[in-house]
Amino acid sequence: MSHDSVFTFRTHGGVCAGETWIYDRDEPIARLEDKLIEQPEQNLRYFNGNAKPVNLRDLKLAPGGRPLVCGVQMYWVFQHRVLATTDLIDIQVGGQETDRLVLTVITADPGSVATSRRVLTLTYDAASGSYIYDFKAHLDIHSPEALDREETVSFEYCDPWYNDVPGPTVEFPGMWKKRYSHLLAETGDGAVWKMPLNHMATGIPGPSSLKRDGLFVLAYDEGSNPAFEFVGDTAERTTVGVCNWGYDIHFAGHYSRDELYAPLCPHFRIRLCPDRKAAQMMARAEPIPRVSYNGFEELPLYERRTSFSRGLQLNRPTPCDTDPWPWLPEGEGTEWCKDHGRSDPFSLKIDKTTDGPTEWVMDRESDGAWTERWTRSTGFRVTVYIKTENVQGRGAFLAVRWGVFNEPEKYPYISSSKLTGTNDWTRVCVEIHGPSPPDSGAVYLILRQDGSGTSWFDDLEVERIAT
Repeated sequence: MSHDSVFTFRTHGGVCAGETWIYDRDEPIARLEDKLIEQPEQNLRYFNGNAKPVNLRDLKLAPGGRPLVCGVQMYWVFQHRVLATTDLIDIQVGGQETDRLVLTVITADPGSVATSRRVLTLTYDAASGSYIYDFKAHLDIHSPEALDREETVSFEYCDPWYNDVPGPTVEFPGMWKKRYSHLLAETGDGAVWKMPLNHMATGIPGPSSLKRDGLFVLAYDEGSNPAFEFVGDTAERTTVGVCNWGYDIHFAGHYSRDELYAPLCPHFRIRLCPDRKAAQMMARAEPIPRVSYNGFEELPLYERRTSFSRGLQLNRPTPCDTDPWPWLPEGEGTEWCKDHGRSDPFSLKIDKTTDGPTEWVMDRESDGAWTERWTRSTGFRVTVYIKTENVQGRGAFLAVRWGVFNEPEKYPYISSSKLTGTNDWTRVCVEIHGPSPPDSGAVYLILRQDGSGTSWFDDLEVERIAT
């Protein structure tokens, strides 16, 4: 069925002027947002550096489709996030009630070092059945001397986020559906780069170069594979980084110091990738290299009730309907034990002859990492069984703590009883009660041995409680 788009930019009223949306006839297809961002999202996405960012949110890529792109920055970030064009100056709209809407968002940094003019041209391509969001990211640097300390300078011109990615960290009522398994990119040498979607594979080196007018694709969900297209020399100038906590992607443009004395203008588009194209890219993709974390190429997955029997190969997509974080080994003597446990042959083990702490840590049981929402009364009760053999020092124990992303040392451990010497399987318990600190977005779970000897941890249970 043919479709003729008629675009408008509208403001919804309420008690006061409300949300602003782009419409295709009577269907809202994207929302322009300029509001204060609360915790934990502020810390996760903006590193506490942009209280009121300007973003295009909830982008639909086809008429009648679901939103596929959660957010697109309409501003620039430079100087290691110390400086950004955070101040909204103006919004200009052209092409109202036509098939070609032009939205210009002008922002500046507080010190007037630079002005950003982000121009979105929105059209509909009948051949592919896709909206085309065409972005030209103009940047006029009024004081290049403030930024030209190095021969090559890098600026983040966009940090897009996807919808439905990652999948839920744990199962819970009303959770969204996990849909995607890989990121794909056409590279400058004619190959296809591939990264599996799991929280540890983001250490895989990104594409060394991107193909002109090539695609960077989230795959594979039939009919709903969002793609970023890098136009002209933007491809050669851009590197793409992938964030491990949410698989949002960072676009950084690279320029010589002399180029800062003229306007910069990366150019990219967002569109649907045809199913056939996505399948071809998946089939042509280069092998995924090995991925390791502290020497481990496979790690046990976090589940709220677990005997530590399920694992994740770090160079593969997560193998289940959720997208859980793994337990992370920190320190000397960690082992994912597969021949000794309480209820089956699996457990987490720490075995060492030195003093000091070693831990197995899970730091994403949280309101800020893709689980159900917290309320101020949310707390957790955690139990685990511990077995020890000749443990010296402060002992083996379970602990929890409130967590703030990017500030891991902020809140104290709440610890269970500590086991020293030799003990058969012993159940320990610890609770953490709301209200959580206002800046907290997570509860950290810690299995710790502080001292020499051997400890096994098994049959963990995590229960949400209301206090």
